[in-house]
Amino acid sequence: MRHYHCNSPEAAGRILAACLLSDGHLSLTELEALDRCGMQRRLLLNRSRLLAIVRMLYEDLTRCGYLNWSDVCNVDPETLAWLAADVQDRRLRRDIIELCSEAVTADGSNCDREAEFLRLLRAAWQLPAQ
Repeated sequence: MRHYHCNSPEAAGRILAACLLSDGHLSLTELEALDRCGMQRRLLLNRSRLLAIVRMLYEDLTRCGYLNWSDVCNVDPETLAWLAADVQDRRLRRDIIELCSEAVTADGSNCDREAEFLRLLRAAWQLPAQ
């Protein structure tokens, strides 16, 4: 998996990308919600750069040839903890959690995998559950 500098826009974007893929698809509704919630201002990422990070994350996660799409989208707790370790700044962590929460609720459906992703991310950062 690629390495990004700690607290970089790419490190933050990769966590957001993993969240967006956790339900198996990325929707325009989610991207529009991120734009409305100030993703570019908060993470210093525009939609185009986020989509490039999504593609790179997908490439990194599919390096194991035996994985199917469902396996790729379901980031395991160890990998998520590794991704989360690249963001140490508390404000940036809060922004990522808020943006992830906005994205997963944007389509109006509740997905167990998205909820589990957020739970694991909060645990990795030792944040209280909501």
